[in-house]
Order: sequence, then C-alpha cells, then structure tokens
Amino acid sequence: MTLSKLLRNGPHAILTGLSRKLLDKRPERPWISYDAAQAIDRHIAKTSRVLELGSGMSTAWYAARAGHVLSIERDAEWFAEGSSRLATLENAELRQCESREAYLAIEVGRQFDLIMIDGTWRDDCARLATQHLASGGIIYCDNIDKQGGTSGDLAETRRLLIAFAEERALPWTEITDFAPTQFFVERALWVGPNAPR
Repeated sequence: MTLSKLLRNGPHAILTGLSRKLLDKRPERPWISYDAAQAIDRHIAKTSRVLELGSGMSTAWYAARAGHVLSIERDAEWFAEGSSRLATLENAELRQCESREAYLAIEVGRQFDLIMIDGTWRDDCARLATQHLASGGIIYCDNIDKQGGTSGDLAETRRLLIAFAEERALPWTEITDFAPTQFFVERALWVGPNAPR
C-alpha cells in the first residue's frame, strides 16, 4: 500500500468505522476499496447491467448508476433489509436464494458489465462470472484474502479468475486498500479494464 493511498483512504475508513460502531450508521455505498469504488463509478453507465453476488449497502448505489442490477442474497435478514431499501427502485431486482443451486441460477446467455462477487460460494461464483461477463466488463471479487465460513475456497476463486483473465488476455490486478467501516486494509481481485492504480 502506498503512503498516498494510506493518507487518502485511511481516515475515511476510520471515521466510517467509528460511526458504525458508535452510532450504528452505515454508509450507503459499496464497502469495497475506496479506489475501486471510484473506478467502478467511472465504468458504470445508465445502460450497464450489474450482477451482485451478495447484496448490501452497495445495491442501491449500483442501481443509482446502472440500467439494471440483479442482486443475489442468501441471508434472509440481509434480504429483508435490502428489500425495504430497494422498494422504490424499478431497476433493482433482489433475489433470496438459500440453496447453492438457486444462488447460481442465472439465465444462460445473460451478460453483465459488472459482476461483483462478495457473498457465498465464491469459487462457484467465479465460475459463473466467467460465463456471464460482457465484452469490456469487470469482475470484482472482494476480500480475496479472507477464508472460512460460507465464502467458499478463495484460493480456488483467485486461481479461476486469474486463469480466465489470462486465457482471454484480460488485464487483472489485486487491490490492497481501505474500505468503508474497516479499520484494516483488505485485498480484492479486479479482472477487466480500467482498474484503479
């Protein structure tokens, strides 16, 4: 991590983290790398199609920028909370899918300009993403450095996405950065054009 990134994004992460802990206030934006969120903001257009595997505070943020957002959520509590936030947004579709089969059931041939992997069964999500990425699109896998729980095999997720990028001659990069509400840096994997530096 560069000193400029530390000075630019570290204070925001600390402030939002304290706000969450002390005031239960959660920023309504993606809880991913600050620099990645800015790059995604530049990438998304009103015609963009977004697939979000693991919903959150980000879903409405994507819907405000894209033509359509399909967000898949396993957790019933997150689904209920997300449904109330998205009730007035006509271009956001939130599905609750508790089984692995349902979670990964995206219609054959459907293409997305941005695929966010930030939920359950990430290795399977990586396989899915490689089948549904539109030309010029981006796959972003958050927390690629974490392991455990229902996240799936993240080492395999990383291997699959890098192999896909290299097979298709797509640029890829790992991003180490602060994210909203986090007091520590995290690592993500970006496959596609226009990655943050």
